[in-house]
Amino acid sequence: MARFLFALALLAFTGTSATRAQQLTIPQLDWRTIRTQHFDIHYPAAAEEWTLDMATRIESVRDAVSRLVGSAPDARITVIVEDPGGESNGFAIPFTRDPVIFFWPTPPGPRSGIADSRGWAEILSVHEYAHIAHLTRPTRSPLRQFLAHLSPVSLGPVALKSPRWMSEGYATWVEGRLTGSGRPHGAWRAAILRQWALEGKLPSYGQLSSDRRFYGGSMAYLAGSAYLDWLVERSGDSSLVHLWRRMSARRNRTFNDAFAGVFAGYPADLYGRFTAELTGKALRAERIVDSALAAAPDSGVGRTVQALSWNTGSPALSRDGKLISLVVRGKDRPSRVVVWKTAAEPPDSAAIRARERMLRLDPEDVPAVQWRPRPKEAVAVLYPSGGVPYDEPRFLPSGEELLLVRATGRGDGATRPDLFIWNFRTGSVRRVTHGGALRHADPSPDGTHAVGDRCIEGICDVVRVDLRTGSLNVMARGSPRLVYDRPRYSSDGRTIAVAVQRAGRWRVATLDATTNGESTPRFVGPDDGANRYDPSFLAGDTALAVTSDATGIPNIEVVSIATGATRTLTLATGAALAPDVDREHGSVYFLRLHSSGFDLNVVPVDVTRPELAGALAAAPALEPATRIPPVERDTFTVAEPGASHSYGLGPREHRFLPTFAWTAEGKSLGLAIAGTDPVGRLTWVAQGLYGDRGTWRGGSLGAAWRGMRPLVGASIFYSEDHASRQHGGFAAPAALDIDYWGGLVRLELERDNLTNVHRLRLGASAGRMSSATSDRESRSLGFAEYHGGILLSPGEWRIAPSVGLLGQVGSTAGSSWTRGIVSGGAVVSHGKLGVRADAMFGAVSRDAPIAERFAIGGTMPPLFDPALFAQRVVMPALPAGLALGSRAAWYRIGLPGEGIRPYFWSASAGNRLRDWHHVVGLEWSYDFRGLWSVGFPNTLFTCGIGYSLSEPLKHETRGYVALSYRP
Repeated sequence: MARFLFALALLAFTGTSATRAQQLTIPQLDWRTIRTQHFDIHYPAAAEEWTLDMATRIESVRDAVSRLVGSAPDARITVIVEDPGGESNGFAIPFTRDPVIFFWPTPPGPRSGIADSRGWAEILSVHEYAHIAHLTRPTRSPLRQFLAHLSPVSLGPVALKSPRWMSEGYATWVEGRLTGSGRPHGAWRAAILRQWALEGKLPSYGQLSSDRRFYGGSMAYLAGSAYLDWLVERSGDSSLVHLWRRMSARRNRTFNDAFAGVFAGYPADLYGRFTAELTGKALRAERIVDSALAAAPDSGVGRTVQALSWNTGSPALSRDGKLISLVVRGKDRPSRVVVWKTAAEPPDSAAIRARERMLRLDPEDVPAVQWRPRPKEAVAVLYPSGGVPYDEPRFLPSGEELLLVRATGRGDGATRPDLFIWNFRTGSVRRVTHGGALRHADPSPDGTHAVGDRCIEGICDVVRVDLRTGSLNVMARGSPRLVYDRPRYSSDGRTIAVAVQRAGRWRVATLDATTNGESTPRFVGPDDGANRYDPSFLAGDTALAVTSDATGIPNIEVVSIATGATRTLTLATGAALAPDVDREHGSVYFLRLHSSGFDLNVVPVDVTRPELAGALAAAPALEPATRIPPVERDTFTVAEPGASHSYGLGPREHRFLPTFAWTAEGKSLGLAIAGTDPVGRLTWVAQGLYGDRGTWRGGSLGAAWRGMRPLVGASIFYSEDHASRQHGGFAAPAALDIDYWGGLVRLELERDNLTNVHRLRLGASAGRMSSATSDRESRSLGFAEYHGGILLSPGEWRIAPSVGLLGQVGSTAGSSWTRGIVSGGAVVSHGKLGVRADAMFGAVSRDAPIAERFAIGGTMPPLFDPALFAQRVVMPALPAGLALGSRAAWYRIGLPGEGIRPYFWSASAGNRLRDWHHVVGLEWSYDFRGLWSVGFPNTLFTCGIGYSLSEPLKHETRGYVALSYRP
């Protein structure tokens, strides 16, 4: 059971963080399947080009990774290719019996630490399969083998014992070893480790797996892989395999003990030594840069315009150079687009007066030095819309409008970035494209068009966008191994500069903007093995400012379009990137990396820097404080996969799952059998529940078909609940005792637009119900239910109101009745502070049978749709039937977010709402959409504790826990 709960928490975390409230698969798409020797690959037809490219190498990737890791799973591996949010990511679920890999095919841009590769499909395959090969290594203990066989989920000892830094760091280490590229060979890992070391901000061992500071979540990959490099250099290439063998041995060992037996020291102690050596190497690297700058007029990174933190967005200059716009982000503040004046801020008269007064009162006091620029006053600020931030601002020719990118909902759970135009003088925002999937865009000099990179299903093209109509046409086509990023217009509109990834390297190219058809890229700059990207035209359109790692450090460089000659503008110790040119004043604005984020800096375009001539690009003695140069590796063998075929109902996965409840009503325990397919087209759940007579028990079989919209569901069930015999210290009226046989057919239509969600359900049910006053009398009902919510984000506030409406008509034991319920709620938050409030009011016909009247307390029916018993006012800390009536209302106030949260709950039921029952408590619950690929249906888990403030149970405390499933 402990292993199952651990896996359930892992799946809940994966489903929440990876999708950011999006579903992982969209079952109604046109899905197809490819089978290789060891993999079942499922993908939407629209992603076929990317998927076929990945599939040609995945078997050779498996062979190479398995040899290096020293193990391979016996089970076939399910691979899901899907693009829910246009993000560059993937994850693995390392169950030993049924491992699964998810690939999100959108390739990363060059600024990403995962962009240094020979192809996104290759590096993603290596990294995610490394998780499978590494974490599915089985135990060699007979006892633990037997227990694992009994468990509904199968996690091996390496998966259970490895800290996050080890699992992610090792997969990153493998990607470097096998491809000769990836994060271990990228300039970005070295930049972060070097700069953090120079500032004394490297994570402690306790922070290595989880750290809320800037880039803290990436340290498991970056510092973790570098630490493993260091360990392997000390103890040999076989040391890591020896560690996995010790962790999975017949003799049970903790991770620390297994580690110490291989590396002669505990991981925290050796990590301390590693960081000390890394800091020393970083200081030596800094001295190389400082010596090169000995005769320079400044520090090598120009002047700081604004000291900022977190992941500051790319700067954008207006045509006259008087305004600059960028996205400002903060750890606990919403992202916002700001427009500033480039001119220096006027003196702060209030600060001057305060300083003078201070010295008058205390002449010996010492005024603070001005060590950072004054915060700029914003000309305009654009906050997120519906909680979704705008990004990538670019000035239109008018100087009063900005072209922006913002994610939008497609309606089916997927999101795509679209273009918007913001007039920051009037505040109006106009949407330009619908479903455009444009990551970045730059307006033409006449303001009628824009050029952008459109990324759909793993392919990034260059497209021209009509800013009046939103129509698109392709200018340069990408492929799985040819990626375009951040195109920019020249000042005359005749040329487009764009970053292009090909053959494992980012280079800058130009396109002819005057052609009506597709244009062939012409590469600019030397073919010297360096990555160059982020192009921006200098005045005269004869040269480009770019980000280049030719020095081993990402720095700003000028490249001549005609000759390819280069000239370095910055020499940073960390990184300088994202240049934009002020053509009127001859300067380049850019972002400078530090351990808390990015500052906005500026440097004259005519400055001359000494050349490091790659002194840091190839300095083995200073690795990993310097970049490990890419290494030529054998390309993975290409083998054509078998022919694809229609997905149909998909392969079936069956899983036995425990279900249970322990509440004020009593205890119950049961078993569920879930049948799913990898994308969730057809799912079913059969479950049986047995326990105390005073709580829900019985059996049910339900199924849902998601291969079309709306969803079609059906179920049959038998369930009994004898509230008069419950354990809560309160005997409900015997008239509430029921034995219920029935069936349900329902339709469900959901529209997820990212900022607002709407769900409509229609259902009809027929059955028989026995109670204390009747025996197997018929019960039938029909219902219509609507739930909707919207997210509003005025300024730095987030307000999320929601509403629910339920209408029912039915007949029970020959008596007709109608019931209506209205519910609503809101989450209001500002920064870290927030509150959540929910309420409900319901009424049923006054002459309705007792069983149809509202009853306070008890749990939600676990074996059939809760809409069939909407009269239950759920509160698992109270026994069922604490109050009855034709009217009911409740309200609840608590804290928003995940984890254990306090709450205050109050409810009343009766013909008049007079007596209220109050409960305070703590609760943790999650309701996550099924992870169908590994056989998990929709799952609802709740646990908590409640303290009653009202009679007849005043001062009584009860805990509760329940786990249930739905198809």
